[in-house]
Amino acid sequence: MKLAIKTQAILLIIILSAVGMWHATTSSAEADKARRPVSNPIFGSPVASAVSRPVKSLTSSVVTHPAKLEVLNVGNSPARSGPAARSTTSQPARTLDSPMPQPLLSFDGLSNFDNINAYGLVILPPDMNGDVGPRHYVQTVNALGRVFDKAGVPQTPPFKLSDLFAPLNTPCSTRNDGLAIVQYDQLADRWLISQYCNNFPPFRQLIALSKTGDPTGEYYLWEFVMPNNRLNDFAKFGVWPDGYYMSDEEFIGSDFSGAGMFAFDRRRMLRGEPDPTFIYFNMPSQTPERRRNMLPSDLDGLTPPPPGTPNVFVSYTADEYGDAADAIRLFDFHANFSNPSMSTFTERAESPLAVAPFDPTSPQFRADIRQPAPGDFLDSNSDRVNYRAAFRNLGDRQSIVVNQTVRTSTSGEYRAGVRVHELSKSGAAFAVRDSSTIGDAASSRWIGGVAQDNQGNLAVAYNYVRDDKQPAIRYTGRLAVEPVGAFRTEASVVEGTGVQRAFGYRWGDYNSINVDPNDDCTFWTTGEYYTLASQEFSEFTWLTRIGRFRFPECTPPPKGSIHGTVTDAVTGLPIKGAIVATGVYSRGTNAAGEYSDLTLPPSSVQLSSTARGYLPGAAAVTVDNGEVKTVNFVLQPTPVFTNAGFSVDAESCGTNSVPDPGDNITASLSLQNTGNIAAGPIAVTLANEGGVTNAGVPVDFGTLSPGQPPVTRQFTFTVDPNFACGGDLLLIFQINYPNAPTGVAILKTLRVGTPRVIFDENFDRTPIAALPPRWSRESVDLGGRSAITFAKQTSGRKSVYLPDSSGRGLTTLISPTFFVSGGNAKLSYRHYYNIETTFLRNRLYDGAVLEIKIGDAEWTDFLAAGGTFETGGYDGVIDTCCMNPLGGRLGWSGRSGINELPEWVTVNATLPASAAGERVQLRWRLGTDTGNSRVVEGDFIDDLTVSDGYTCACGN
Repeated sequence: MKLAIKTQAILLIIILSAVGMWHATTSSAEADKARRPVSNPIFGSPVASAVSRPVKSLTSSVVTHPAKLEVLNVGNSPARSGPAARSTTSQPARTLDSPMPQPLLSFDGLSNFDNINAYGLVILPPDMNGDVGPRHYVQTVNALGRVFDKAGVPQTPPFKLSDLFAPLNTPCSTRNDGLAIVQYDQLADRWLISQYCNNFPPFRQLIALSKTGDPTGEYYLWEFVMPNNRLNDFAKFGVWPDGYYMSDEEFIGSDFSGAGMFAFDRRRMLRGEPDPTFIYFNMPSQTPERRRNMLPSDLDGLTPPPPGTPNVFVSYTADEYGDAADAIRLFDFHANFSNPSMSTFTERAESPLAVAPFDPTSPQFRADIRQPAPGDFLDSNSDRVNYRAAFRNLGDRQSIVVNQTVRTSTSGEYRAGVRVHELSKSGAAFAVRDSSTIGDAASSRWIGGVAQDNQGNLAVAYNYVRDDKQPAIRYTGRLAVEPVGAFRTEASVVEGTGVQRAFGYRWGDYNSINVDPNDDCTFWTTGEYYTLASQEFSEFTWLTRIGRFRFPECTPPPKGSIHGTVTDAVTGLPIKGAIVATGVYSRGTNAAGEYSDLTLPPSSVQLSSTARGYLPGAAAVTVDNGEVKTVNFVLQPTPVFTNAGFSVDAESCGTNSVPDPGDNITASLSLQNTGNIAAGPIAVTLANEGGVTNAGVPVDFGTLSPGQPPVTRQFTFTVDPNFACGGDLLLIFQINYPNAPTGVAILKTLRVGTPRVIFDENFDRTPIAALPPRWSRESVDLGGRSAITFAKQTSGRKSVYLPDSSGRGLTTLISPTFFVSGGNAKLSYRHYYNIETTFLRNRLYDGAVLEIKIGDAEWTDFLAAGGTFETGGYDGVIDTCCMNPLGGRLGWSGRSGINELPEWVTVNATLPASAAGERVQLRWRLGTDTGNSRVVEGDFIDDLTVSDGYTCACGN
């Protein structure tokens, strides 16, 4: 029986998460590069945006919890391959005589007791993460956040992340699926908080960015739909001058499918724009086991990378996985937000960088690290490089430091250590400055974090446990002048007195170590531990600790700062949301119009202040070391004109509501002032350029005031008779008023002519159960019969339907033949489908495909024939498990659209260039396997059109 083979995903309150110098030879590098293909760039924008309530206003709640606490396991921990026959880890770090400095501060952060109060259950693991700003430390765990001052005093209660994202008003905004990340953007004095949503595929990433440097204030909010049906697990961010970069570990069900690399448009996000774009690449995995994640580099310190430097993503290879060598791999992500299709993700020329051997394997099924009784074994998370890949421009060189968990035991019971990789670039290429392992065969250190202060002094924080010692949070490091390959005697943030009891394995998963922007010397870190009391309260009542320390030898870098206010020149009122900037450094103003200390290296700079609805302000400023300057801006309000509506009212060549060459057009423009001051009298002139001729005299719009409804006026013009049919006609409405600056205009682009339709069908003129004339259908085995139906439609009352039958077979729908003249013919239709798959869409049991027959050639898949989908393309590969005749092919399956229920979407496609001059037919086929395990509807098509170029009236 098929139902014994196919297993639907059962969700048991689970958050899905899958959870010297050495030189590489050119031959091994190139061979391995060939095995790591990268997708073309994909780009998108958010499906929702909003502004949060002030975080300081979010309240904590206390719910009643049962005597036996429910466990919310954040992570499905897929199985992995067994260990290597023996450890190959070499290059153990030496221990220096000098001890690490003791903590300057250590205090408790969020805990599972807070989750018990908020949710009435315990959550495993904590995934604690944090970052430090000028005045605050912000921590997140699964599934809460909290803001502390730098003395460790809470400034907010523990708050649910769903309370932060609630104004998005989406299903995901009400959830607390976890895997949260918090980052401080030192260049802009902003806080970024993000978590994922696994409610239904395609999954989502929620991002919040503070409006100012106050983490207890308001945040801009966005919800981004992932560009595929893969689970966006373990997302990690990096701050960079041109973008917020993110990596994730992508899963199809429990199978690892590769790494996703994202760049979010930081400039637009800092301004709170509702539609910042993201650019995405995917690097597929060669194995269903989780291996070789990617991490974006994250900028530390005030000195940015050289202008135009791409973000560097870090990964690794290991010979235990069948790779040529143990190595670090580096990739450049060039994000082009002006033209996203020109973005690139490429491996650097010097990559891979060979390092001393290491062994990233660990025992199968994740029971890796022994605790003292009564503790259970813990997961080492040894299959990834650990967050963060910290980048620092040290002046004479650029540096990236990153770490991973490796095996340190050569035989017997598994022990883990922290391999630290320090990469350095003083010319064109990165090289390995150090790659050594902190650890021994008697204890375990795992899931570390590493960073450098402004002088290149390095610190590493990690978990520590021994058979007779409960887990602790420890750290080590070295000065930049101390020998590489060596670390100081470690110190402790907190020594645990309890263990994690019972099964579960999951520990920490994340680690944070960050450098205080105030002195660029002090390291802040957070980790997990237990006390005896928390151990005895329940198996999983973990605690977290936050601590800071610094090398006394470190001195702050030279810097100065600028602060001030931005006010309205007419009203004198403060301007909220203004941006004060110079180069890569910026600050936003609060409700009082104040911008906080804009800190930068000593220099002479040109400072600008901009705000929507105001003319920009500028000031030349010289800032010396230690100097604090006040620079206030008074901005002149200005009108902002918006196109609130446009229509073609009359034309001399037909009534197709579009311009044609030689056409005399009467059109209406609705103009609205969305700025901050009235303007008038306003005269708008349509320019005689861009294909426009005989434009009339200036049109009077009177005086437009902010908040006033749009004003509509008519314009007349003639389209140049020689303008190309199918070209883009640019209308330039020049706006003039007293004291208006030059260049104020509204632009409107119109396509000249109408698409030349060579075939169309809306399915409304055909009786139920039949097909339109010259359409045909076939069925094979237990396939159904394509037919006209009343069940779904987007226009009229009917559509055509391919049923998803309960038995193995094929249902086919074939169009009439039509003739294509040009090489750029377009197909468009409305598409609704609900076809059998699993909830996660990781098994596409049934599926539909589109095929094309060109001339006398055989039927061929639309993509294989050279066609392309611009929107509404295939979902994935149809499963081969259960005798589906289309198994192994790309196709549509699951639900159409991006929401929880199926919805009508538009398929826009370009026919193969080889169709030019040929007779063409289209064929849709829906393949079904040996039985349905859930109720499905099938595949619906409506409002189909094939166009071939453009046609124009007026005899052209």
